[in-house]
Amino acid sequence: MQLLDRSVVTANRAIPSARLHSDDIFFPAMAVVILGVVVFGFAQSYFIPGLVFSKLPNKLVHIHAALFVSWIFLLLFQNALVAVRRVRWHRALGVLGLILPPLMVVFGVLALFDSIRRNGTGIPAEMIVVGDVEELFLFVFLTGWGMLARRNAASHKRLMILGTMAMLGPAINRWPFPESLRIPGTIAVYAAIPLLVMAYDLWSRRNVHRSTAIACLLILAGIFTMLPVAGTALAHRLVEWILRG
Repeated sequence: MQLLDRSVVTANRAIPSARLHSDDIFFPAMAVVILGVVVFGFAQSYFIPGLVFSKLPNKLVHIHAALFVSWIFLLLFQNALVAVRRVRWHRALGVLGLILPPLMVVFGVLALFDSIRRNGTGIPAEMIVVGDVEELFLFVFLTGWGMLARRNAASHKRLMILGTMAMLGPAINRWPFPESLRIPGTIAVYAAIPLLVMAYDLWSRRNVHRSTAIACLLILAGIFTMLPVAGTALAHRLVEWILRG
């Protein structure tokens, strides 16, 4: 009888609990927040006109937008699948997580060059170049680290969320800030969103997860280095090179 009881306990432990944990609510919610930030920023120019029917400057920008929006929907679906214990589907869809980022980087850089040449934002070109390049680098580094850490669920989910948060600058910049507050407002919101993950760690774990701490520090470092780097001769020469292309 004792052996039977032990076997039942062991079997019960082997069965994944269907009960929702705080992670199952928080990380899908963060994916929804990311989607909301992007939709709010690009509502008038992209989402309300109907995505593919929107009057974007050219096909390059359409491809760039479609890739980035696809990534955000993938992030949302992946977090939802984990929350409802569809891990096998999550792993199958994870293949797209290897395909989309390289395409996003290529078309992100091409769209950046196109934006500089059109100069339609009103922001100094050097700031756009430095800000967008830093965000792309952070996205690739953090999500790439997240892919490598996929067997560590706590690190994986945090890095994928924070890596996506790292590229929200252009969407936030299109929020309806007064022009005098556009840059400081963008910086404030961009810095605050990743801190939600840090606050969640403190609430749920009583400490900040190592992946969260490193990712947030890198995002904040990107913010504080953007203006100094944008003011360098290298950034100016890079803009001149893009404009000559």
